[in-house]
Amino acid sequence: MSVWHPLEASRAAAGLARQIAAGEVAHAWLLLGPAGSGKRPTAVALAAALNCPVNRGVGCGECSSCARIQRGRYPDVHHVVPEGPLIPVDIIREVIIPEASRSPFEGHFKVFIIEEADRMNDPAQNALLKTLEEPQPDTVFVLISDNEEEVLETIRSRCRIVRMEPVSEGRIVQLLSEAGVSDDRALLAARLSEGDFERARALGSDPQVAERRMFWVSLPKQLRSPLDALDVATQLIDVARSVVKEREQSQKEEVVELAEAMGEGRGTATARTTLAKRHKRELRRLEEEILGEALTSIASFYRDVLTVRSGGTEAAANIDLLDEIEWWATGGVEDRNLVSAMERCVVARAGLIRNANVALAIEATLIELSALVPPPAAVGAGA
Repeated sequence: MSVWHPLEASRAAAGLARQIAAGEVAHAWLLLGPAGSGKRPTAVALAAALNCPVNRGVGCGECSSCARIQRGRYPDVHHVVPEGPLIPVDIIREVIIPEASRSPFEGHFKVFIIEEADRMNDPAQNALLKTLEEPQPDTVFVLISDNEEEVLETIRSRCRIVRMEPVSEGRIVQLLSEAGVSDDRALLAARLSEGDFERARALGSDPQVAERRMFWVSLPKQLRSPLDALDVATQLIDVARSVVKEREQSQKEEVVELAEAMGEGRGTATARTTLAKRHKRELRRLEEEILGEALTSIASFYRDVLTVRSGGTEAAANIDLLDEIEWWATGGVEDRNLVSAMERCVVARAGLIRNANVALAIEATLIELSALVPPPAAVGAGA
């Protein structure tokens, strides 16, 4: 089973896999598409295929190299993510460019995966441009973006572009069912994922992800007052921080793995410093992702209330909560308030990257939701 197997639902990923297997390796790729189209797992699969010592160009998916790349623990695959709202020019000049000039430590290629590449400001993109124009033969860049127009034309013109699309609901259900997920859970995961197969697979197969989602969608009925909202905010933030702590432990294990792999010698100090900086960025990003996951789930609940009120349950995403959603739909909350609540969740999620104090941002959002969409009395009384 190759590293591309989890992406078999994506025609774009399949085409990319064929190019890599045929030795058509561009020095820079730009993966474009909406959230949920599988850009990040495709980039990781590409990196694994390039560096797999067992089945080079394909990626066996089972060897130590493939496993470590998929876990983000491979010294020659570097993930770059935004720090706050931007990927600043300093990251390009002080981290990427010097590292790109060095030969791979262990693998065949050094791969840089730059997530949300559109959030490189113009100085950062211009700083990267020279490296893209004069690449090392064993260095590959994979840029990922939801917003093509925000990536400078000079950058786009030097990349091989792959356009990706979300996976259909039916295809997700089929793949999850083939993987042993029950039909009911597969349909629920497909509905909630909105075409994001990676998210659907986590919802269908990872008990922790499924448990978190159940907690998120339990929150609307707890928002009876501003005081309740503050209590809910504390619970929500505690869950996010517990996930971050788990990742911190995983990072410690990664440091040990790196030390064992590299020993003492060429580039070890630089590699460890780079890893420490990446870990710090990852933890901040993970907290944002978990809080964003919560806000998205809450918004989906309110959207389902509107959907059911407008004419039925067939288009609802939270199909395991239909009884509660139907009760909300018969309540007195106005449609415009439900719409405002959804918009508030979307705005709050987008604002997480700009807020130095995310706890205050979450508290403010939930207080506003408690005023806009208090739960029907009977639902609240049963909580």
